[in-house]
Amino acid sequence: MSRPYVQVESENTIATLRHHLEKMLPEFEALPGVVGLTLNGGLSRGYADHLSEIDITIYLTSEAFRDWKLGKPPIAVGITKLAGQLYDVKYVDFTAEEARDWDDTELWDVSYAEILFDPEDLLHSLFAEKLAERPEPDKAENLLMSCWWYFRLAGDIWIHRGDVLQGHHVFNQAVTALVQALFVANREYVPHEKWLLHLSRSLRWMPENWEDRLQAAMSTGDLTIESLKSRQVVIANLWKEIDRYIVENYYPHLPVHMMQKTSYEKLKLLAKEGSISKDEWQVRTGSGVPGGDPFYPIFKFEDDQLIFDPQAFRTIDEDAMYEWHYEVLRAVRRDLQEG
Repeated sequence: MSRPYVQVESENTIATLRHHLEKMLPEFEALPGVVGLTLNGGLSRGYADHLSEIDITIYLTSEAFRDWKLGKPPIAVGITKLAGQLYDVKYVDFTAEEARDWDDTELWDVSYAEILFDPEDLLHSLFAEKLAERPEPDKAENLLMSCWWYFRLAGDIWIHRGDVLQGHHVFNQAVTALVQALFVANREYVPHEKWLLHLSRSLRWMPENWEDRLQAAMSTGDLTIESLKSRQVVIANLWKEIDRYIVENYYPHLPVHMMQKTSYEKLKLLAKEGSISKDEWQVRTGSGVPGGDPFYPIFKFEDDQLIFDPQAFRTIDEDAMYEWHYEVLRAVRRDLQEG
């Protein structure tokens, strides 16, 4: 399966840097306590130039890690020059890496990492375990919510208040969340922001005319209110397409936007059960007793039970609830009527 890849037109000097690394490898391998070495960063993704460093991660035994941490490491770490070449040397406790959960950026970086030294096959096993599953489409829910908050709620505010620079700033945040959601739509690990827009151009699926529309989504135009309005429209349309793609391909029966999925599922659960204990609610939803809409007006909490109020559910109108929440409630109403 094709992965997002680097598309840079300037001269690629990766062969020179890899030759330097090959000469240094025996020195890295001979360090005390080393169980494995990986190549990370741009070189692992196939590109280098005169601004690149060679990113190396050294996996150590727990004992060696403590010795390096508490004393002077046997090799310079962090950004350093080794034999005239710039390196970025990181060291970690292999056993601790096995035990902890890796964040999204770490998973993305490791998904491209090249194992250079692994005499006991420890790194191959570790990476196979950590990278066993691609990101779930559910991860797009919060990203699309964040994007919508920035381009719609904050965007409308600053368009109305007339602060163009603040408006463009929140749209920058919207684009970041939008492109992150696009990676999740492709079941790809989300890159570090340093590579986010660049690698988005080689995803398997993109909205039509992605390059032109991405430029428009990033454009500040002539820094007028009109530039804010036009940029907001571009981002909103891209948001709709990515949202629609995720829903149609992964949740074809979801009647709301992806960002409303969890609220919709919880409200539907409460409406169908009628009454559910606080503990069971916690187990089935992963959350505590709801304190806000669209739940608050349509249930009672008595004797550690959430008790659904069908009368309130049927009669509450859109003026009594924020539009975002009312869309969820309306969708659940429709589902129960059809059911």
